[in-house]
Amino acid sequence: MFNKEAKILIIGGGFAGARVTQDLAKAGFNHVNLVDKKAYFEVTYATLRSLGQPDLGKRSRLPYETFIKGTFHQGDVTTLTHNAALLADGSKLEFDMAVIASGSSYSTFPIAKSQNAMQLAQRETELTHARQQLNDAKTILIVGGGIVGVELAGEIADHFPEKTVTLVHGSDRVLPELKPKASQLADKQLSALGVKIQYNTRLSPNDDRYQNADLVYHCVGGTPNTSMMKVHFNDQLDQNGRIKVDAQFRVEGTQHLFALGDCANTPEGKLGYLADKQASALAKNIIAMANYKTPKDYKLNPMVSLVPVGRHQGFVQLPFAVTTLKLMVNMKQKDLFIKKQWKNLNAN
Repeated sequence: MFNKEAKILIIGGGFAGARVTQDLAKAGFNHVNLVDKKAYFEVTYATLRSLGQPDLGKRSRLPYETFIKGTFHQGDVTTLTHNAALLADGSKLEFDMAVIASGSSYSTFPIAKSQNAMQLAQRETELTHARQQLNDAKTILIVGGGIVGVELAGEIADHFPEKTVTLVHGSDRVLPELKPKASQLADKQLSALGVKIQYNTRLSPNDDRYQNADLVYHCVGGTPNTSMMKVHFNDQLDQNGRIKVDAQFRVEGTQHLFALGDCANTPEGKLGYLADKQASALAKNIIAMANYKTPKDYKLNPMVSLVPVGRHQGFVQLPFAVTTLKLMVNMKQKDLFIKKQWKNLNAN
């Protein structure tokens, strides 16, 4: 049984990890420690648009030390044991309870989630360089027609209409994770912006289309960040490398480890707003356990997705329909949910 004096370690400070940290600290837990290899939080909803609107991007990032209510420790967790996280620098963070919210990585597309910029100034430099590369390019090739690829194509075509943008996708429709109507709308809206879409196409670096492009973006291959589990908890990883959890986010075969967001195998969409919902639910359960109450199973959410296609178009997938209703699309278009995210985290 845990109480508010328990040492709680949160591994990963993305949408899920930062929210759990804030909610537990606000509830009066006295030893909440967030560890992340980066020194800053980033509202990644806004990252792609920041290629054309740098000021928006700057508003989407804050150092953890300016708003985290618990303790923040910058470090890279390499191995998780039953009671400690071992860091790359040789240090160790002990815990009574751990929440693994290590997210996912896009090694081929660091614009979306940086692999090397651990300090805020480094991230600004990285994105400035990316914008310069984009400004200098005339022909753009985007590989992968998932949500990231579609949004990126829309942002570039909208902000830089003089550039030639080609989106290549390996199957017969973009956005295969969404409903067919969403795919049709994405095709129509991207085409209206001048984006050329090539379906059922897989390119190698030796392909002429690849060689002739001034700039190539690979928007494929998201991977859960779970390598820390392999030494002591390899059996708790599924075939996709995600952590096996129950309906209360408890890691299979344990009582004091929890996992959520992109790194966990909870069967719902791997989206930021859902990670936030999971974090809120887990924090409530931990608070309940500290008060000797029974935790509740998490109620899965249907796939809802709001996809902007440039600054003036987009669509929303709801459980019962896909719509281009401006009132709904503009909910995200206004500021890419930056203010909403800072409110969720009690950050200014």
